[in-house]
Amino acid sequence: MLLVQGPSAYAATPSAAKPVAITASPSGLGYLITASDGGVFAFGDAQFRGSMGGQPLNAPVVGMARTPDGGGYWLVASDGGIFAFGNAGFHGSMGGRPLNKPVVGIAGTPDGGGYWLVASDGGIFAFGNAGFHGSMGGQPLNKPVVGIAGTPDGGGYWLVASDGGIFAFGNAGFYGSTGGQQLNGPIIGIARTGSGLGYRLSGADGGVFAYGDAQFFGSMVGEPIAAPIVGITTNPTGGYWILGGDGGVFAFGNARYHGRVVYSAANPGGGSVPVSRNYALVLPRPSVTAAKLNAKHHDYPAVDIPVPVGTAFYAITSGTVTNFDQASGCGYGVQLAADDGGVYVYCHASQRNIASGSRVGAGAQLGKSGGQAGAPGAGSSTGPHLHLQLKYPSATRRCPQSLLVAIYNGTSVPALSSLPTSGCSY
Repeated sequence: MLLVQGPSAYAATPSAAKPVAITASPSGLGYLITASDGGVFAFGDAQFRGSMGGQPLNAPVVGMARTPDGGGYWLVASDGGIFAFGNAGFHGSMGGRPLNKPVVGIAGTPDGGGYWLVASDGGIFAFGNAGFHGSMGGQPLNKPVVGIAGTPDGGGYWLVASDGGIFAFGNAGFYGSTGGQQLNGPIIGIARTGSGLGYRLSGADGGVFAYGDAQFFGSMVGEPIAAPIVGITTNPTGGYWILGGDGGVFAFGNARYHGRVVYSAANPGGGSVPVSRNYALVLPRPSVTAAKLNAKHHDYPAVDIPVPVGTAFYAITSGTVTNFDQASGCGYGVQLAADDGGVYVYCHASQRNIASGSRVGAGAQLGKSGGQAGAPGAGSSTGPHLHLQLKYPSATRRCPQSLLVAIYNGTSVPALSSLPTSGCSY
C-alpha cells in the first residue's frame, strides 16, 4: 500500500543541494537523507550526528551508510573521501588516491567495523573488517555500476548496474535482475531484505523490482514525480522508502512517512513537488467522505467536518504552527501559517500535539478533534466535529471545500487564489 504522506512531527526541510541517498534507522521508525553537499537531515527517530553541510568538499557526496545501532553514519564522496560521524569509525578512504572511475556507493559491515566502497566500473575498496570478495573492476560492463548492498553477515555483497544487472560476490545469492530487459528509466540503487535472501531495485522513474524474498508493495510508476528517484532503503521491519531528487519521500508497505527535504535545481532550498504530493488529507481517510469535506458551513466561508472526539487531524501542507485558546468561538485552536501562502485554522481540538513556533510538513499530526459541547477546548460547539477555515491572503476567508475534495480524490489542487470567498455557507 502506498503511504506517500502520513502523520509526522517533522517539517519539510530546505536543502541547498540535491538529495542523493536515504538510509533507514535501525527501528524502521525514521530515516536519514543526505545531500550532495554533505548535508544530513534526520526524520522520525533517526538521530542527527553531524554533517559536511557548509564545509568545503573536494567532490560531491554520493552515498551514506549507518552503523548497526544508528549511533553514527558515514558519508562517501565521489573521490572516495569518507566522512565519519557519531560512533562511526574512520577505517580509511580513497580520498587523494587515483581512481579509474568515481565512487558511487558505500555499504557498512554488520558490526560497523568497516565498509565497502564501489566505483562505477565495479571496482571494490574494502576498509576495516570489510572483506574483499571480488569485483567487476577491469571487466567489461554493459552499463555502469550504481550501487552496493552487503549481506547480513558481511560475507558478501551485491553490485547493481544502471541496466539492473546484478553481480553477486561472496555468500550473496543471485535472485534475479532486470539485465537485458527494457526499462522505462535506469536503475539507481539496490536495498537488500533483512534476511539477505532477496533485494529490491529502484528505477529513476519510481519503478521497484523485487527479487528473492523481497515483497513488492507498490511503486511510483504512473504517478507524477517532480524529479527522478535517486535512492531506496528498506524498512528493517518490512516495506521500503524511495527518495526523489527534489527530496520527496515515498513510503510503501509498513514504512511510514516522517518528513522530507525540499530542493529545486532552479531554486535551491525552496523546491516543489507535484500538488498531489504537497498536500495531505486533513483527517484520516476512513473518517471522511467527499460529501463531508464538501459540506456547507453555517455562517461564513469555512467547513465543519463531523468526526468522533479524538480523531487525529493533520497539517494540510507544510508551514509553522501557532496554538491559541478562545473560551468561546474556536476553543482550543491551531493555526498553520502555510508555505502555500494560506493560513489554515483548526478549531475545537481536544488535544494539540505540536508546540507553537514549530515547523511541520504535510501530514503532520497537529492534534485530535473535539467539539463535544461543554468539554474543555470545545468553545462554541454543539457536537463533535473539526472546524477548518482558510484565509488567503491572511485576512480573506475562502471556501476550502474544493481544495479538500481534490486532496481526497488525488487530483490537482486548485490555486488558493481561485477559491471562492462565498457560496459555501448558508
